[in-house]
Amino acid sequence: MAYRKRLERDLDRWIAAGHVPAERRADMLAMIEEPKRLDAATALAWIGAVLLGVAIISFIAANWDGLPRLARFIMVLALFAAAVCGAAWTAHRNRPAASNALATLAALIFAAAVGLVGQIFDIAGRASHALIGSGVAAALLALAGRSTGAGLAALLLIALGDVQLFDGRMLITLGAGLLAALAAWSWRSAALAHGASIAIFIAGAWTIGRLHAGEAGWFLVAAAAAAGVAALARWRWKAGDTGVFATFYGWFVWIALAFLVAAGFAASGTGPEMIPHRLAWLTAAGGAITLGRNDRHALISTGGIVFLIAAVGAVLVDLGVDLLTAAALFFACALAALAGGLILRQRAKS
Repeated sequence: MAYRKRLERDLDRWIAAGHVPAERRADMLAMIEEPKRLDAATALAWIGAVLLGVAIISFIAANWDGLPRLARFIMVLALFAAAVCGAAWTAHRNRPAASNALATLAALIFAAAVGLVGQIFDIAGRASHALIGSGVAAALLALAGRSTGAGLAALLLIALGDVQLFDGRMLITLGAGLLAALAAWSWRSAALAHGASIAIFIAGAWTIGRLHAGEAGWFLVAAAAAAGVAALARWRWKAGDTGVFATFYGWFVWIALAFLVAAGFAASGTGPEMIPHRLAWLTAAGGAITLGRNDRHALISTGGIVFLIAAVGAVLVDLGVDLLTAAALFFACALAALAGGLILRQRAKS
């Protein structure tokens, strides 16, 4: 149930009990800021922009070999310029959704144009450099138009290029994720907060995994750092700051749990000697469930449940239980949980 709906129900109950004057109901409801939702018109604008870009690119590809080099180059530039100008015009007309979609399309066209121009003029180069350069251009477009879509495209392009550099240590992606997190906070963008959190996790895990020495210790350090970020985000969220911090709070709890799990497997994999690690894993997962339920944060509760189930499975493997037996135990527990849920639901209805 949405917050406004709950408040309307509670206000009616409080007014009936005489705790709140009835004439204040409308004023109190008017102070509620409902989050913006993706309506049908906005969704169609995004779909239309993407399909238009695909149609134009497909038309160019179908006639690519028959076009002279100069015509190819002009077509690529015209397509990019049209998307950028469209984004600027819609922003001027106060149509942020259309501007965001066109800026994202421009970022993707630029990435494709880098490869096409290289093909047109037979320019050799490393694909990683082209991807990272395209990601930087997408980031500039995102900053120019406050486009979350272009920001997400920048993260993706930089990550694809970065994984081919520095022996797989995604340091550029890590930095880009941190900058995207700042942009998400500044723009109040939950979508960019999701993307930044995922980029930071992937880059951090990939980089630590490529160290080849002391990974377990670094994973524990990363888990502690992620837990600290989650605590800070929770504090800002509870203090009434933007809801973007709720997104960071949920994701960094997941990240902290994932790094804690990775530390154990990086140390020595499986076996009875890993039971202390599994106990810490179970404790952390149980704490996440409790925290999620207390804060009414579904992402954290879900993460705690997922990691709790995984921890039980790891304990069974450590104790030498084969996978088939473990699957049967999980199946029996699932049936018991479903039956208990049905019984509780039936009692609640009756």
